[in-house]
Amino acid sequence: MVAHAIIAFGTQEQKDFFLPRILTGEVFFCQGYSEPEAGSDLAALSMSAVADGDDLVCTGSKIWTTHATEANWMFALVRTSRTGKKQQGITFVLVDMTAPGIQIRPLVMTSGEEVQNQVFFDDVRVPKANVIGRIDDGWTVAKYLLEFERGGGATAPALQVMAEQIAEVAATQPGPTGGVLIDDPSFARKLADARIRTEVLEILEYRVLAALAGGGHPGAASSMLKIISTELSQVLTELLMEAAGPRGRAYQPHATCPGGPIADFVVPEDDYLSGEPWQAVAPLRYFNDRAGSIYAGSNEIQRNILAKAELGL
Repeated sequence: MVAHAIIAFGTQEQKDFFLPRILTGEVFFCQGYSEPEAGSDLAALSMSAVADGDDLVCTGSKIWTTHATEANWMFALVRTSRTGKKQQGITFVLVDMTAPGIQIRPLVMTSGEEVQNQVFFDDVRVPKANVIGRIDDGWTVAKYLLEFERGGGATAPALQVMAEQIAEVAATQPGPTGGVLIDDPSFARKLADARIRTEVLEILEYRVLAALAGGGHPGAASSMLKIISTELSQVLTELLMEAAGPRGRAYQPHATCPGGPIADFVVPEDDYLSGEPWQAVAPLRYFNDRAGSIYAGSNEIQRNILAKAELGL
């Protein structure tokens, strides 16, 4: 994701070093935005970066950092000045995760996985050559990059496939009043509504992708796509849980490939699953998708952005 920022704001040296290595996977970035006291209100971040010669000395912590234990680089926002508005004095930096002074502490998700982490920085030296854009102007870079995190991709196809899979399994599961679940009016209505919304999302994503192909960027539309896609994904995981029935209530992470280590779970010797594999996966997808309306700026924040940018409120 950070490649977009490097392309738009990076120096030629930064482009030459990072872009080919991102493409090959030699460089794998994690994101250092949120802090314990700065989440959706990202501009409230306080992790300090004090200039010392050719370096910025960083002290503080980042939280909810996905795959920090696997990443070898982090793109992060740090506080280089405390004068002016809180959006000012923020700098966008690239941090070598092998630098001395970095400590990573895994966090356990509701799904049981250790995917997110808290990362602590104790006088970590980051070369000023790793600043993307200008010092104290990182908010400009971050806003640009967030447009691509929130929108600018294509999530509709995967959601359409998921909706089709739900329809298929619902045709084999018992309904609440007899017959099969897909014939239950309440379930059928909710699934039909979700499938219609995936078609709408696809059209909206085509519009944004066309703008990108023409040299533009997502703009405020990224907030709209983020709201629609994450809330629609949550609806579909709820329908999948409904279709899974009682067997979807068992915790069986060995049914799939977890996103990270799982503590305090012992895999049955015979890999036994209660129910079909899709029923075992249903609760894991449900719990994982609860974060969708929070990450990359909560959906409430996205609605505020749209109200300001599109409606002038």
